[in-house]
Amino acid sequence: MTLRTSEKIFLLIGIVDFVGIFILIGVMLYVAKTKTETILNHLTNSSISSRLIMLWHGGPWGKIYMMGEVFDIMRNPELYIYTGKLCAKDFENFPKKLKKNLIILYKLVFIFFAIMMCLGISSSVDQINNIVKDPIVIMTLVSFTGLLVVNGILLYTAKRRLETILNSLKRSSITSSLLMLWQAGLGGRIYMLGEIFGILKKPARYISQGKVSARDVKNFPPKLKRDLLTLNKYQQIFGFAFVGFGLLALFGLI
Repeated sequence: MTLRTSEKIFLLIGIVDFVGIFILIGVMLYVAKTKTETILNHLTNSSISSRLIMLWHGGPWGKIYMMGEVFDIMRNPELYIYTGKLCAKDFENFPKKLKKNLIILYKLVFIFFAIMMCLGISSSVDQINNIVKDPIVIMTLVSFTGLLVVNGILLYTAKRRLETILNSLKRSSITSSLLMLWQAGLGGRIYMLGEIFGILKKPARYISQGKVSARDVKNFPPKLKRDLLTLNKYQQIFGFAFVGFGLLALFGLI
């Protein structure tokens, strides 16, 4: 069978990507073998070090998972510091060259896996066209789109009203943690929104823990509170709908 030029290019990209992924996995295992001691020596005050050691002893897959955890620490240190898994001093003293190399390795792994996913989706376009005609799959896609839109609106609202939110909680000890989470990137901002929803829904729990001032909760802007809780409600609706329809679609395909 003769392949068209476009198919040859597609196949070539696939082969290069497949080989690249295996090479990167090899590099990850090599780094895990040669740099784990250095990494752990610079995380002696962090509770995450015991987890990294445990993963190290979990065979090749454990080492790969350990590297994923290390990548996450390098990318989102604020989130790990906030949750108490990482000591800020440890991260500050972490070797800059090693940190840079780890982040570069993560980006390469991400790019190659993203290419693989794109190739997989492109190669099954005809099959996807048939699948999406199913009403359950359509509802899954609609609910997923709705979830993305609501989350986007939430993040935009949080960004636009961040100063108002923090000023409204200026007497509360949790304010510094919220600001740190906001600076931790997308994952930290989502975590921060979860904390804010918790404060607005169950203020008594946060007040009893000494994280939030009762006066701050009482004086929180009513309109902002209403808007945030409304968006959270839609977030839950679309989230549950996506999970439900997604499971139904999955069982239907099986």
